[in-house]
Amino acid sequence: MYVYQLTHVRGVEIKVIGYFGSWKKARQVMKKYRSQVQGFKDYPRCFKIKKLRVNQDDFYYG
Repeated sequence: MYVYQLTHVRGVEIKVIGYFGSWKKARQVMKKYRSQVQGFKDYPRCFKIKKLRVNQDDFYYG
């Protein structure tokens, strides 16, 4: 099972907007933020959608 993480990344500032059950829903929310939400609409190219597997350990031991 997967979830889709929507973030807004500007320089070192990372804002997690949410986690969604489908890429389509994450994209809909991203479009809303791009067009309507102050602070986000000024930087429309800073959004990222990342597909993440649920119940998986992603920590890397170096």
